Amino acid sequence: MICRSVSGTPTSMRCVAGSLLAMLLMVLTPLGSSSLTEAADTLPDNAVASRYGTGFECMTGFGRVANRCARVVVPANAYLDASGDQWRCDRGYVRTNDACTPVKVPQHAYLDHSFGSGWTCDRGYREAQGRCVAVKIPKDAHSVDSSYGQGWECDRGFQLSQAACIPIEIPANAFLSRSGRSWECDRGFRRDQATCVPVEVPPNAHLGYSGDTWKCDRGFHSHGSGCVRD
Repeated sequence: MICRSVSGTPTSMRCVAGSLLAMLLMVLTPLGSSSLTEAADTLPDNAVASRYGTGFECMTGFGRVANRCARVVVPANAYLDASGDQWRCDRGYVRTNDACTPVKVPQHAYLDHSFGSGWTCDRGYREAQGRCVAVKIPKDAHSVDSSYGQGWECDRGFQLSQAACIPIEIPANAFLSRSGRSWECDRGFRRDQATCVPVEVPPNAHLGYSGDTWKCDRGFHSHGSGCVRD
């Protein structure tokens, strides 16, 4: 190293500082290169460095097994899904261990991959021991398109009683509710068990918004069962 005198700075100090900087660069450069080389060498075959900074990710068509990437074996009648490391059976086939076998659709059913069996019974039929049997609909009822329950519901104005549909008994001063499964009292009446009784509106009061209670007029407030002036 050549040391030159700089105005105001001793020559010996400049030489020492320059020597230290040179040694530091010599030490760090091989270490950094070695680290990068080692990181690349640790990647298994068919893998790329992780997008999240550490580790690795397998290429499309390969799945991670321990610390390596193994090829995804796609069986017949299947395809590699969007993830790139799993496979799914084609429509009309269902997964059975590591293979895809044809879906056996029973009579009165259709292909449906939203269920494990690969099929769903037609409307008006229910699954029973791998078959589709007709739903027995009682009088005053209709079939429903649902995979759960009994497969039918009572008509509007009727209610379920055991396995039958019976009429809903609507008392005086009442009407069938919007759902068709119960009843509600007319405005000005309130429910009292199985009947509708008049709402007794005290002086200086009026029917509330719901129609089954009362509210004091402006300038009055409730007190007991009546309205008194503020």
